[in-house]
Amino acid sequence: MTVATAKGPLKYGLRETVRLADNVTPFAALLTLKQDDPDGHAKALAEITGSAEFAEKVNEMAMIHIFCLTRINRDQILFQTNFDADVVTYFEGFKDLEAELRAVIGHFEGSPSPDSDFTGLIEFMAAHQADVIQYYCAYPELTVNQIRRDADWRMKVIELQRNLAKPPGKVVWGQATSAL
Repeated sequence: MTVATAKGPLKYGLRETVRLADNVTPFAALLTLKQDDPDGHAKALAEITGSAEFAEKVNEMAMIHIFCLTRINRDQILFQTNFDADVVTYFEGFKDLEAELRAVIGHFEGSPSPDSDFTGLIEFMAAHQADVIQYYCAYPELTVNQIRRDADWRMKVIELQRNLAKPPGKVVWGQATSAL
């Protein structure tokens, strides 16, 4: 069930958003690329967020289901994300990724100065927040850690099935093979 709330602004000026199964929350923001070179800034964003280092640090947060930057025209980027937690907790979780968040936000018009405090980064995102009125998640009741645990068990079962095959690595007559 999706529930929209009508409460006022939250910490940092963020607004509440819909939430599924008391777990998965979306956030969206419409941001304008710096006008000195929008194509260059879009390319730089792709390089930062597409790097293995960025992915590893975001994965360590263990709360993000989806992180997406979509260029919707020459000048604007739609930032969308779905995560386990409320919107304030999500952004506070980026404290450990402050350098990466600064690198990303630095490519947008009106971004906080490099010497601004961390709160300024969250307030910048809050100022550009777009209201999410509906979204779909196939497994809203599962957290990222639960999904990872289940995937780990699945791979362990598949490996066990392979190890128990007689003879190992080969299928014998009458033995089923798993498509997993």
